Amino acid sequence: MNKGKERCLPCEAPGISGFGFRIGISLALSGQAMVFGLGYNNALASGEAPSPESTLYWVLHGSLILSSIVVIGLLGGPLLKESVKALRDLRFSVEALFVLSTVGALGGSLISTITGEGSVYYEVVSLVLCVYAIGKQVGAVQKGQLGAAVSSFRNAFDVATIQMPDGQRERLPVSRLNNSHVVLVSPGDPIPIDAVISEGSGYIRETSLTGEPAPVSKKAGDEVLAGTWSVDGNLKLVPKLGQPRTIDQILELLEAAPAAPSKLQKTADRLMQVFVPVVSLTSLATFLGWFFVSCEPWWDALFNSMAVLLVACPCALGLAMPAGIWAGLFYMSQRGVVGRHGHLLDTLAECQTVIFDKTGTLSHFDLKADTSQLGHGDMERFRVIDEVASLGAASHHPVSQALAELSEMRLAVSAVQVYPGAGIGGNVGGDSLVIGELGLLEEKGIRLPDELPSGHGKPVHVARSGVYAGALFLNEVLREEAGATLQALRELGCRCMILSGDPGSEHAAIGDVPVEGGLSPEAKAERVLMATEEGGEVLFVGDGVNDVLAMQASHSALAIDLGAALATEFADGLLVEGQISALPGAIRHARKLKAALQGNLLFALCYNLIGMGLAAGGVLHPVVAALLMVGSSAVVSFRALSVASRVS
Repeated sequence: MNKGKERCLPCEAPGISGFGFRIGISLALSGQAMVFGLGYNNALASGEAPSPESTLYWVLHGSLILSSIVVIGLLGGPLLKESVKALRDLRFSVEALFVLSTVGALGGSLISTITGEGSVYYEVVSLVLCVYAIGKQVGAVQKGQLGAAVSSFRNAFDVATIQMPDGQRERLPVSRLNNSHVVLVSPGDPIPIDAVISEGSGYIRETSLTGEPAPVSKKAGDEVLAGTWSVDGNLKLVPKLGQPRTIDQILELLEAAPAAPSKLQKTADRLMQVFVPVVSLTSLATFLGWFFVSCEPWWDALFNSMAVLLVACPCALGLAMPAGIWAGLFYMSQRGVVGRHGHLLDTLAECQTVIFDKTGTLSHFDLKADTSQLGHGDMERFRVIDEVASLGAASHHPVSQALAELSEMRLAVSAVQVYPGAGIGGNVGGDSLVIGELGLLEEKGIRLPDELPSGHGKPVHVARSGVYAGALFLNEVLREEAGATLQALRELGCRCMILSGDPGSEHAAIGDVPVEGGLSPEAKAERVLMATEEGGEVLFVGDGVNDVLAMQASHSALAIDLGAALATEFADGLLVEGQISALPGAIRHARKLKAALQGNLLFALCYNLIGMGLAAGGVLHPVVAALLMVGSSAVVSFRALSVASRVS
């Protein structure tokens, strides 16, 4: 697995409703604490605050203390757990700054309450915890959605219907099957095992695993793969249980993928390894210096020490990256690329190789029929096209939609018959029509010409009133912008590759980029890994389940928003309505945004360091430090949003 990109896959999303209850109460208490705290601090500055000897003083301060304790109880658990974990691993993380800031705000406020001197800022405790909790919940929900998609997909293929010796049917988990079982698959059912067809025939939709755009005709003796679907056939299957299912290998890799932050977040984490010790030592040195050197009262020394912790609150550093990243993702979403997190911006900014799946990504999902070799002469050809379209509209054949779109004319249709894995037939406008595989026409006694029509794509033969009427060819339709998009990416310095599971693609190249076809999901992933080993960030763009291994092997992945649910949930972002033309603009956007955000991070760091220096020198009272923390967060957020806006 590529170390450049790791993902987490929990079994289920955390309880959103429970979190909403906790965060709602915490925000309400934060607002209340802010109102009462500000009122008290203003009264203190004007000399009108209640004295420590009064009941009102202790009711007010007790309420503020209680609100902080409640918020800590509601939201502090995850922060404490992550902090302890980081401590055991002997590393500093952003959680350490959140803890220090919380302790500083609470400690300074408690000292003010006990001594009756100085302002209080209990609301900072609640606000810091709310910021941390909301950020964590957003990530957890996204991971939970991916876990749900994997579970749903797995459940569809984890149970098989078997035929018992007495002819009865029974549902069994795939794990309990053996080679003596006969597995039954009905039209529209998933195929849960790798197997050989022992009886029956039908069309099998293999697009999710092989990329083959059109359903494949299978008959007795042919092999089928778990993870595919029977379209129109009643099949009896003999299991092949010697090797793991391909679909299991894909899902197991997803479930085993660990979590890792983006590069920008890793930069911030590396900064924390230095920044947290510096903040802690500066706070300690401030206390010692003021207490022992300046001979100030201990509470003044502690106030200045607490001011250092407050001004170094992670809000500024924490917002320097996220605010710009989320703003950048928002502006990018307005242009057709919807990213889930900043990791996608990392890859887009440093992307050197873009690898595309072909079927459904560079081409449309629907097939288009070439009718140039139908009928004898234009008049007959138009009549045959109308009849074929009418029969297609009246049936549920795998290619019915492509046939129905050939003409808007609808003739009277009767006696429609489906031949599983072979085609369809029926009476249309007074003529008997047979459409499908060549073998079906031979079974119906249709005399075939010495030289059959040839063309690009999957041939579908047509017989009309017992006479061969030619063939139409089903083709993929490339997206109109495919060639221009590939050219634009190359102008940005990106190498482009096209991979396909389709073994018989009619497109040898798209926009002068060769198409490598006939690749299994594992082979696609190997090609992607080879590209990553050559250096530079690799972006994969796909749409199907067969693309998930390649997505995992890349640094980041985009999916067509109408693609397979598993692919769209696993990808780092989506191309809205398949707008691959939005990709070059997204790369330009990400490159400019990354440079701007690095400058913003430097600004936030300098802001904090200057504030810490002023606090250590006794220039900043803790309440001023708290206000400076809020001000720095606002300034950093404004800079980040304006940076993203300018870049867009």
